[in-house]
Amino acid sequence: MKSRLVPVAAASRGDAVFVLVVDGVAPEAGAALKAPLAAAKATGDLKTSFRAVSVFHQPPKSAQKRLATVGLGAGKQIDTERLRRAAAVAQAHAADLGVAAFTLVVPKAALGGVDPLAAGMAIAEGLALGAYRYEPPRKEPHKPAKGNACSVAIEGASARDQKAFGEGLQLGAVAAAAQGFARDLENKAANLCTPSDLANAAKKLAGGRIKVKVLDRKQCEKLGMGSFLGVAKGASEPPKFLVLEHRTPGARRSVCVVGKGLTFDTGGISIKPAGKMDEMRYDMCGAGAVLGLFHALKHGGLAGSQPKVDVVGLIAATENAVGPDAQKPGDVVRAMDGHTIEVLNTDAEGRLVLADAICYAKKFHAPTHIVDLATLTGAVVVALGHEVAGIMGNDQGLCDALVAAGKAADEPLWQLPLWDCHKEQMKSRFADLANINGPQHGNGSIAGGAFLAYFAGDTPWVHLDIAGTAYGGLSKDYYRSGAAGTAVRTLLHWVRSL
Repeated sequence: MKSRLVPVAAASRGDAVFVLVVDGVAPEAGAALKAPLAAAKATGDLKTSFRAVSVFHQPPKSAQKRLATVGLGAGKQIDTERLRRAAAVAQAHAADLGVAAFTLVVPKAALGGVDPLAAGMAIAEGLALGAYRYEPPRKEPHKPAKGNACSVAIEGASARDQKAFGEGLQLGAVAAAAQGFARDLENKAANLCTPSDLANAAKKLAGGRIKVKVLDRKQCEKLGMGSFLGVAKGASEPPKFLVLEHRTPGARRSVCVVGKGLTFDTGGISIKPAGKMDEMRYDMCGAGAVLGLFHALKHGGLAGSQPKVDVVGLIAATENAVGPDAQKPGDVVRAMDGHTIEVLNTDAEGRLVLADAICYAKKFHAPTHIVDLATLTGAVVVALGHEVAGIMGNDQGLCDALVAAGKAADEPLWQLPLWDCHKEQMKSRFADLANINGPQHGNGSIAGGAFLAYFAGDTPWVHLDIAGTAYGGLSKDYYRSGAAGTAVRTLLHWVRSL
């Protein structure tokens, strides 16, 4: 999806022109659109309720063939989520009209109280994410998509606000493209997105300030990654450990973002039920978020904000399969930092691969902060559903910063407690730690975080359990089904704030 900021006079021409309208406010969209908008309003057919679309066909000699409006509702209710969804609604209707390109006019009133930079980002995200379609392999070639180019104009704003809005439009396009990149990887069937495929996707991001390194099984063995490699034992696909580094001149510190990269999860010997097991293609959505972040960093995601920090992305990628060499319940493995782990349930494998990734981060990058993302537990879906991700950690300031980034991205996070009593539950009789707590304890999502806390140690760290938000959420115009590409925009907001 291509979007660009143009003067309102240029945006008032074309096959389809959409104007965002607000309850009780006369739409101001420039001189060229004043008369047709007034005529549309006079008919009583111009609807301003949220997401309501009105289409008015224009006279043959008119500059626009179709004039359409998209409602935002009351001005006091306008926020970034409404703007994002309204833009996606406009894109969907343009596609239904069969036009290749359309224009979107944003009157000043349509911003409500939203900062112009944030408004521009949200509108660009809505346009691009609304146009996103995963194109699966089929016998017949895919037909060219409609409504995939948009000219955007803001009317009635000051020169300063117009500049900020334009900058936001550019940043939003970068963020949306990164989220689409993540969605493409996450939606692929597991045989089309193996650990090696993830490694190849990472390598394509190399260049400029980004360096990519891929460790194979032997290299991981030399590093003592027994926790990660124990999960990989049953798979014929070779495991890969991905290291992505975005270097910033003058940086004096680094942060690490760690993603769970289970490209398919059978549950291992503790096998999952057959129903919906195909959805375990989404068990690498933490890795997808990390790769999406680096896609954004590569394409200008830090424009206007240059934090003096190096960003390191780490992905432990493997399948959790059933085979003659597969890890067994009761096996004991040793992590990179020396912790021994009793594997009571082979389906609690995500925390095992993350443990070694966190150890690697601390040993080789000495980060000031670690953020890990994983589709870790079904329990978080029970607790929070598909619209909110869980967050916990050992540093309240870092938790607060990620929650704020999630709020800015409209990807809400809800903090769960992580106390010493939860960590006590993870101790084992036959090793230092067990990878699950007992059924008498409950708190399945917190248990996953409590296990990882041992490996984070004193390093400020937070864990995001995205098992609910990674897929299966409610349709919201810019997301319909399949992988959501969740947390890419949250991570970008966070990194920009450092």
